[in-house]
Amino acid sequence: MIYAKLDDASALQRLDAAICEATKPKWYQRLLIIKLSATEKMSVPQLAKMFNLSADSVRSYIHKYNTSGLDALMPKSPPGCRGKITHFSKSDWRELLEQTPNQHEKLQTDSRHWTLELISAYLKAYHAISVTPPAIHLALRRVGYRTGRSKLRVGGPDPEYQTKRHQLEELTSLPRRDT
Repeated sequence: MIYAKLDDASALQRLDAAICEATKPKWYQRLLIIKLSATEKMSVPQLAKMFNLSADSVRSYIHKYNTSGLDALMPKSPPGCRGKITHFSKSDWRELLEQTPNQHEKLQTDSRHWTLELISAYLKAYHAISVTPPAIHLALRRVGYRTGRSKLRVGGPDPEYQTKRHQLEELTSLPRRDT
């Protein structure tokens, strides 16, 4: 049987502190496995069943802790490279999406609605970033924008369109004068 080994009382205090501060579920789960193995002497099969993990995973966590301590248990970041457009904030996306694609000369389009392909072409032409439409979809979802069918939006390339539209609405709401 393999159990986690706590060297002294300070190791238990560090483990308890790490459990209290844990914010990520996988990290919290691994810390609990170590604590239950060390203090309650729960076996690997019991822990595997309790946490719905394979016995090999539980054994691996205990072995890592016994040889290298808490730092070895920390989950690694997922593989792959960092996204090219993760630095775009919601306000950056909003600023782009409030414009229409036909306002950008380099896109050479008459379209007044953004598509993922047009956003990809915009990023390549204006920011020298080559990304696929699925990557743009994920970036938009990450900041809270949904993609799908666009809604009809009345607008124009005129920068004073909103002001003129508001003035027109005020004029049409005035009572009619009979002459």
